[in-house]
Amino acid sequence: MSNEEYTPLVDREREPESRIHEELTRPARERLGQITQSRDKNQRKKALKETMKLIGRTPVLSCFSEEREVKLSDRASHLEFMYNGATVPVLTYIEQLYMTYNTYRRESAEDIISNSGPASEHSVFGEIRKVLVTEGLLWEIEWAEKGGVIKFSPLASNGMADMDSKVQALAENEPWGDALEGYNAAFDRYLNGDFDDTLVTKLYNSIEEVLQTICVDLCEFTENRDMSHSDYLDLLHENGVYEANGITAPELNQLLDALEKMVSKVGHDRKQRHAYHDRAYCTLLIHQVGAYLYFLISRYEDFAK
Repeated sequence: MSNEEYTPLVDREREPESRIHEELTRPARERLGQITQSRDKNQRKKALKETMKLIGRTPVLSCFSEEREVKLSDRASHLEFMYNGATVPVLTYIEQLYMTYNTYRRESAEDIISNSGPASEHSVFGEIRKVLVTEGLLWEIEWAEKGGVIKFSPLASNGMADMDSKVQALAENEPWGDALEGYNAAFDRYLNGDFDDTLVTKLYNSIEEVLQTICVDLCEFTENRDMSHSDYLDLLHENGVYEANGITAPELNQLLDALEKMVSKVGHDRKQRHAYHDRAYCTLLIHQVGAYLYFLISRYEDFAK
């Protein structure tokens, strides 16, 4: 049996972890726990009781230590649930904690946005959103409909965390580190909350860098580093780099043409759109570009064997 494809456990454990997460991470839980513990004991007690009504007693009570008497109003109980509860129950609990923000509760989500702007611009809600963004959590905070105050919504993300891990693994090996600098720089901006045209441009440039690395440096299909991305894709197709996979250059061109339009669209629309809309848009875009980068490099590596 060949050992060429085998990776020892010690090396597999060193493989990069994704920078984005669908579930709450420990640092995110600790930060959210500190931010939300300022609610008074009666609000904490009521929020935990309401959460138990919604999800059942066991998912809540099982999070508490058996070594102490549980009082739902205690900060210790608040933090234990924040640290140990499942993601959706914890976010549900945070929603319940702020049900008594009566300044906003009587208005519809549309009215609040019209009168007050997005939830991310309001003190504690802005702090919560900062955790979601900087910890790479694929959740967004928004105003709830009438009768509530805030709500958490998942960002579209099927397979995004896994794809980011794969791209990071590629970036650790030559010659892909330099070619993927744009992708990683865009991801850094994403985690900093900079959902702007610079992020989109860096993604676009990263695809061109990968195409140049394959066509000019590795395969030597051409010496021209100033060709358009469509010409590079044609070279890949003509030389059978991805022919077996049934993908055509026009399909990849559609992605790059869309990116060119987005470079101007995100910047031009920014004054008219709320920031969380840009985040959802950039989440989808990073996932899509990461998948194409992985596809291009994987096709080349299969071709080179």
